[in-house]
Amino acid sequence: MALLAGLLPACAQHTPVAIREFAIAEAGGDRWPGGITRGPDGALWFTEFHSHGIGRITQSGRVTEYKIPDAGAKPGSITIGPDDAMWFTIPNDHAIGRITTNGAISVFRVGSRSNERPGGIVAGPDDALWFTEPLAGAIGRINTHGAVAIFRVDKPNAIPQNIAAGSDRALWFTDRGRDAIGRISTSGTIREYSLSNVHTNDVYGITSGPDGALWFTQPLSRRIGRITTAGEIATYPIALGSPGAITVGPRGDLWFTAIEPSVVAHVTTTGAMQEYRLGGLDKPGGITSGPDHAVWFTVYTDDKIGRAGPTQS
Repeated sequence: MALLAGLLPACAQHTPVAIREFAIAEAGGDRWPGGITRGPDGALWFTEFHSHGIGRITQSGRVTEYKIPDAGAKPGSITIGPDDAMWFTIPNDHAIGRITTNGAISVFRVGSRSNERPGGIVAGPDDALWFTEPLAGAIGRINTHGAVAIFRVDKPNAIPQNIAAGSDRALWFTDRGRDAIGRISTSGTIREYSLSNVHTNDVYGITSGPDGALWFTQPLSRRIGRITTAGEIATYPIALGSPGAITVGPRGDLWFTAIEPSVVAHVTTTGAMQEYRLGGLDKPGGITSGPDHAVWFTVYTDDKIGRAGPTQS
């Protein structure tokens, strides 16, 4: 485990933030942690793209790993489901996985064509899981029994990437191919809102904010965006890094990861930001709000899980 840069300065309305990192395995391992979510058991659960695994880390940094039966599986995104299990995508297996808090894993096939590869995943308001299929230009739904429905975006060049549950009981997603934010109702009706982007393929992460709006990242233009459920859009420039994943924070704000340079950062609902640099060659990936008034994130280049929040006792 490593403690980076001690206490880092924060905005006046926040308590001081410490960045701490925990190694997943011994030096020389190759886990490549990607997605991360808070579990119902007070731990954090994450995917291991390079080692066909799902990991669990306690707030004290103790790691347990579980292997997906297919040794070639490369899990990506992960979320907590309505059944208190964690659900995750396996793009290369055209599958959605489920793992219970005691480590029991089930896998459900969601397609067979080469482009039917699930990307982002989130629990919906209808007790099902919703996921993107970027290469197929589609949004999928899987219930907790494994029944699957697929809804085509039906727009030229659509590449739905990540997905979040909105305050309006719909699902919202980023569409990289069309530089748009999309909305899909639980009955499958889709609408998109175009962004005024200078760059193409410039929208990635998305989350539901504490203000009832959806917040998203724009890696190439280095901005954080906000869209209301009525479709009103605002964006905010960031000082450092290219933003990727984003999550709602524990104190009524948003947190995101960024690279080049590598930072984790928070933004208030009024657009005020504070960024915290990571050390070495660390590149943060997924991020989620933890049970301990902190956010937790993956460091895919160095097989670590990071924590940003109040100093732990």
